[in-house]
Amino acid sequence: MNPGAPHDGAPHRTASGGAASGGAAPSGASHGAAPEDGAAPGGPPRDAAPGRTPLLSVRDLRVTLRERGGTAVPAVRGLSFDVHPGEVVALVGESGAGKSLTARAVLGLAPHGAQVAGSVLLDGQELVGARPSVLRSVRGRRMSLVPQDALTVLSPVHTVGAQLVRAVRSVRGTGRARAWEEAVAALDRVGIPDAARRAHAYPHEFSGGMRQRAVIAMATVNRPDVVFADEPTTALDPVMQARVLELLCGLSGQTGTSVVLVTHDLGVVGGHADRVVVVYAGRHVESGPVDRVLTDPRAPYTAGLLAALPPREARDRRLPAIAGSPPSPTSLPQGCAFAPRCPLAATRCRAHEPSPVVAGEPGRLVSCHRWQDLPDPARSLFADAP
Repeated sequence: MNPGAPHDGAPHRTASGGAASGGAAPSGASHGAAPEDGAAPGGPPRDAAPGRTPLLSVRDLRVTLRERGGTAVPAVRGLSFDVHPGEVVALVGESGAGKSLTARAVLGLAPHGAQVAGSVLLDGQELVGARPSVLRSVRGRRMSLVPQDALTVLSPVHTVGAQLVRAVRSVRGTGRARAWEEAVAALDRVGIPDAARRAHAYPHEFSGGMRQRAVIAMATVNRPDVVFADEPTTALDPVMQARVLELLCGLSGQTGTSVVLVTHDLGVVGGHADRVVVVYAGRHVESGPVDRVLTDPRAPYTAGLLAALPPREARDRRLPAIAGSPPSPTSLPQGCAFAPRCPLAATRCRAHEPSPVVAGEPGRLVSCHRWQDLPDPARSLFADAP
């Protein structure tokens, strides 16, 4: 049975006061979105941490792909977020939400023919529309990527150390001996035992977990300011997943590197990220400090993701599920993209895409018309889902 709206007697949220300082507010609503009372004003979104200057500032990022027939496909639709020095920010959402495309667009690696609009500022330097030479000077040195298919990145015909040396020399132009020292140090930093010896090994001589660490070493060998990690724990067992996440997120403490963790699994975010941005159909859904979002979600979609997490007890109980599937970017519904799957959807949800509003406390933003009507706890909205 599909989940229904909460009964009249269920506790509901009350409206908070006027707008307060919040996180990076998404913009660029489509489908004739009508701003709500309390919506974040136009212009650059407010920073999640007043007084702090973001290292990376993404504003109204839009990525439009082209099908073979020339049809425009809006894959990322006005996404905004900030990343501060040494911070771990998680981009979370189901497959197809546009998370990976967002990461690649920020790095200037969007697919051929894609149209990228909006603003990406790295220390005040605009990257959207920048010359290829500028983007090449940024990648590797200032920002880097741990790709989703990390285990296929390493060349099978060169030693791991030689590939790291090439990464160092291509960015910094240092001598071979110095580059080798940097390569060994990077392998040691990610926990490769006997790094000086293992640097002479080929990728097939590494275990899956060690290859993943080697790819992380390659992404961080030049000590970039920001590392995008795209589903970095794919195909790893739970123990190795935890180790890789601890390694990635520990970089902020070791080197001051900021990390943007791209994942579909909200369960891996807790304990690793500082802030979380939930994404659905290329749009912002909810954002805020990770502990607040995980314990007190303000959007039905976030509540549904949390309700579907396996509990520590009662493992024989059937898990709730969000009914339906995410929409195709080629056939987005009118209004809120989540409305066809949302138990709380009302007429205005199907008519107007919601604008981001400050959700009751500083640093919390939600793009939902009915966030104040969620039951308490919010995940109980999906308690009767199949």
